[in-house]
Amino acid sequence: MTKRGIDISAYQDSSLDFLKTKKKQGAKFAIVKLTEGVKYLSPKASAQISNGLKVFDTVGIYHFFHGNGVAEAAYFLAWVKKFGLDKSTVLALDVEYQGLPSDVTPQINVFLNYLRARGYKNVITYGSRSWFTSSRIHRARLVDKGAWVAAYGTDRPGIDNADAWQDTDNWHGVDGDLDFTGKLSGKKSTAKKVPKKASYWADNGLYEVITSEVNVYGKPALDKADKRRIHFSKGSTIYGKAVKYGKVYRIKTDVGYISANKDYVKLIRKSGDQ
Repeated sequence: MTKRGIDISAYQDSSLDFLKTKKKQGAKFAIVKLTEGVKYLSPKASAQISNGLKVFDTVGIYHFFHGNGVAEAAYFLAWVKKFGLDKSTVLALDVEYQGLPSDVTPQINVFLNYLRARGYKNVITYGSRSWFTSSRIHRARLVDKGAWVAAYGTDRPGIDNADAWQDTDNWHGVDGDLDFTGKLSGKKSTAKKVPKKASYWADNGLYEVITSEVNVYGKPALDKADKRRIHFSKGSTIYGKAVKYGKVYRIKTDVGYISANKDYVKLIRKSGDQ
């Protein structure tokens, strides 16, 4: 059974009420950012982990990777232990830092092997779809094949047999994830489920944002790396041109591309309508 979850960092709230609200909205699990590089500890990690355990009974933890396999794995694991998290905890490696090499797989394996050698075997690698498809992350060579794929504005992760999918960066205001196998939530599911096919607008015209906010990207792929610092809030109206991208559509605006997903925006008036 596919499960909906969230992943959060210092940018999000850490209160018990915040996490209870996300559970009421449909979240079944939470993944919390703990560390980055060899010096950063999220200032909200303690509260987010503590309250996450109260709300979801379990939480997963992730580390933002800068490429130094052994040093970063040691730093990350030291904090995992300080927070009293046992070996059943899901530990995710966030691989998206633009300074990483064109093939970062060897460094990922060093990191994962460090954790696995110490008994922490519930590990998974996160990356954008484009990193997996370009073999910047070469899944077949990973010591653990667990894949958590970020791909927005599409009807599937775009990677065969992905374990989990970050399908949106705006699920009730936070990153939203679908866990197909239990690899991300930490609880086994009986079968994978193909997500419901999304529906897209294909018209030029005036659109209204109907979700809490819609992010803007520099390229139609809507990759996380191309996300701009602006967004459109609920109720905003935007004129745009529908642009086909593979089997789906994007809306090209004056400031960049947004998703044409009908769950996010509504067509108010086609171009040429009175």
